[in-house]
Amino acid sequence: MAAVYAVAHTGFGKRAALKLAHRSILGPDFTPSTFLREARIVHLVDHPGVPDVFATGTFDARPYLAMERLSGTTLGDLVDAGPLERGEAVAILLELCDVLAVSHAAGVVHRDLKLDNVFIQSTPGAGNRRVKLLDWGVARVLWEDDPLHGMIAGTLAYVAPEQVLGDEITPAADVYSLAVLAYYVLLGGPPFSAQTDLELVRKHVHEAPPAPATLWPEIPAELASILVAMLAKDPARRPSLDAVVGALQGTRRQLDPPRRGWLAIVPARPPLDVLCRSIPVELQRHRGIGMLLAAIVALAIVSAAAMITS
Repeated sequence: MAAVYAVAHTGFGKRAALKLAHRSILGPDFTPSTFLREARIVHLVDHPGVPDVFATGTFDARPYLAMERLSGTTLGDLVDAGPLERGEAVAILLELCDVLAVSHAAGVVHRDLKLDNVFIQSTPGAGNRRVKLLDWGVARVLWEDDPLHGMIAGTLAYVAPEQVLGDEITPAADVYSLAVLAYYVLLGGPPFSAQTDLELVRKHVHEAPPAPATLWPEIPAELASILVAMLAKDPARRPSLDAVVGALQGTRRQLDPPRRGWLAIVPARPPLDVLCRSIPVELQRHRGIGMLLAAIVALAIVSAAAMITS
């Protein structure tokens, strides 16, 4: 759909990413205005996990977006390099849930959630966040006419059944795609795969996903249950993001339980004057002499140690 270039402003040196539309995608069904709507959508969402867009324009009759430049790698590249540690995968999924929750509250469905649209920054950003959700160009704004109506706006490995059937798109479509992504990062692969696009679509619409425990035998039961529920064919039967977050947080606690420290709770001791008041006067005198002798012995030990050191 577009190429992304690293650029810098010639006047004051601001670094940016320039997203320039491919000429081949432009036409009656996908106009420059359709491409540039991404700028408005990211500001509707207004979340630190969404890259900022601060300028738009055209170059050689091709629309472009000037965007926040990021440093890091995509989640797809990380997964290709080897399995993620499951605690790290859960942390990434929780950050994505936070972005999606704000997006859905703003009436925006991302509609193309996938590994390559999740960017992991090399250094944490605002609020110690590392995850950015990219590519809001095909997002659905629920109260507007859909410029992509009648098209499969998304990636076939991740699309919810309603996306391929042409049914109404709701936030539940993102919940479905998030489950596919979770299968990749937690279980090592997608719930559905096929040799042809047609067979892959058939599996999304009709086939049950593999039980998570067959791919991760020790998976917490709550997480396994909610992953399957997120892949329900009927959008109304999928869990809310709040329920997904609860299951992920429970998994994180099981994967990284709080460490027990070596500190012991010691009962508070009463002040010295209280102790002394409870001791007969004769014993208090002896006690005072004992304390004085102890102090003299301690001083002698310290002095001897200093002489040996010197």
